Amino acid sequence: MPTSKLSFTLPDAPKHPPTHRIIDLCDYLAVKVLDPMFAQNDVKWNHRFENFFSFDNSCNPLEATGKIRLEVPPMLVGQMGQLEAATKKELARLKIKTAPFAYEGTTRGPAAKPVVVITVTENPTELIEPPEVNMSYTRGRVVLRDLLGYEKTDGRYEFDADDLLKRLAAVTDEKIAACTASPVRDTKSGKGVSRTPSPVSMQAVRRCLEELQRFAQWAKRHNFSRLAAS
Repeated sequence: MPTSKLSFTLPDAPKHPPTHRIIDLCDYLAVKVLDPMFAQNDVKWNHRFENFFSFDNSCNPLEATGKIRLEVPPMLVGQMGQLEAATKKELARLKIKTAPFAYEGTTRGPAAKPVVVITVTENPTELIEPPEVNMSYTRGRVVLRDLLGYEKTDGRYEFDADDLLKRLAAVTDEKIAACTASPVRDTKSGKGVSRTPSPVSMQAVRRCLEELQRFAQWAKRHNFSRLAAS
């Protein structure tokens, strides 16, 4: 089922798996660290049924830093040194800093169930992701088409960062009011139906414009000129 939310992207940005949130970093490490080790041991693993890298309940998984728990897979208990080294190597490659790894659970014997606790203290990859723009398709038609004057090309809106900032600077409250006005029947004066701006809609549009401005400014600072929404 298609989403009702517009997705704002940077067409020229390099494609990479997200690592700027703890929950995304868990998935990233599972793919980069565990998948190769399972392959070396001729073990097949379905990500949908078991997550060995998971966020600790003490942290916000949507933040860039926090605590990750690595429940060492039973078949890799004898390779903990290699598992830790691979994890540290991947984190170092991303320039992510952590506290010294801590340990929970039993690490020896047939009942070994070790857990490696990884506390992420610095995560510079959060700077790679542009500010989020929350805008529905319906609101997008009002903001991007009616207010800013963009038309879709091949099913998506495309714009230049400089041009977008220029158009945003030209927006006035009068223009916002005109784009958010809807027919309202005036029963008191007898004037019939008139178009009246909605304060709620106007506030929602202002929020969208502010998020668009932050998105375009971020793109310019990082040397991305082409923006898109679909």
